Amino acid sequence: MADLASLIASAVAMRTLYPANHPRVTQAVEKIVAAAKGSTTYLIVGDDLVVEQEVVRNTSLAQRQFMQALKRRGIERLTLAEGLDFEECLVFVAVLATGDAVPETTAHIIVGRIRVAFDDETKEDGASQRELSIDQIDVVREAFARFRVDRRLPLGDMEQLVWGFIDSLSRTTRGILPLAKLKEHDEYTFIHSVNVSLLVLAQARSFGIGGVMLHSFGMAALLHDIGKLMVPRAVLNKPGRLEGEDWALMKSHVESGAWYLAELDGAAPLSIAVAYEHHLRFDGKPNYPLLPTPRAPNLGSRMTSIADAYDAMSTIRPYQQPQLRATAVETLKNRAGTFYDPLLVANFVQLVG
Repeated sequence: MADLASLIASAVAMRTLYPANHPRVTQAVEKIVAAAKGSTTYLIVGDDLVVEQEVVRNTSLAQRQFMQALKRRGIERLTLAEGLDFEECLVFVAVLATGDAVPETTAHIIVGRIRVAFDDETKEDGASQRELSIDQIDVVREAFARFRVDRRLPLGDMEQLVWGFIDSLSRTTRGILPLAKLKEHDEYTFIHSVNVSLLVLAQARSFGIGGVMLHSFGMAALLHDIGKLMVPRAVLNKPGRLEGEDWALMKSHVESGAWYLAELDGAAPLSIAVAYEHHLRFDGKPNYPLLPTPRAPNLGSRMTSIADAYDAMSTIRPYQQPQLRATAVETLKNRAGTFYDPLLVANFVQLVG
């Protein structure tokens, strides 16, 4: 019955994006009701999903999103009893998808918490924490500022900075805000890259990704726009819609960045792929770079494209004022399924909402 968890995650994603009477929401809820045979109990124990006293190994992204949806509402135990009907399920899905309320126990949906005791549990606070310092941020900021001249990146310092981001995110629930006021476009590129890295790390953590793989996602996001520092400032700062040669130069940043990273000792394959793919559409239709064979971008690129668009829309640029965050979220929702992965958009809306 682990697949039922995936169906619930899909329904929550659809309800996050669409109103309750939308056909996609209706279809998603109907699938849950049809699949809910007998009684099934789910437990969230730490980072594990337990179904009918069996731990689910190698949980899928959808199953991890199911876990995250329950955790956000403080639900550690969920029982779906035989007889679950459409209206009951629709209300449950809606509460998981919108607002801050905790779903109420009903005749066929029972929610609660569990208590698990561990023997000889020890934890030394701060023993392995990597503190995030202003000096670390300044080293990378200065590297971005000098990049146009020396074409060098301090990968070691950048890797430590991402570890610091990971540690900071694990110890705070505060919203992610821009780090400083902008002075010029290269400063914007640095701050934008940091914000995108933080937003991607938050997305990846919500799906249960951790350790070295989580670090790879954050590092790739930090480097995603390095090619922008090879585009002339006059083009980057130009107001209005870019056309002709200017637009061609702007689009070239994905290939320039990927080629630079491909030739840089120590750059990870995921960083190269994300630099190249973060403007590809989820549905495979043409955008840039143009591909000989249409395909969907990898998971890291799909997360980065959402974070990239959200931060670009909701923070100050040298040539444009920010949109309201709510407007940025609506734009992402309207483009879910075309430009962006709808499952990831629904999860992202939950994270920043």
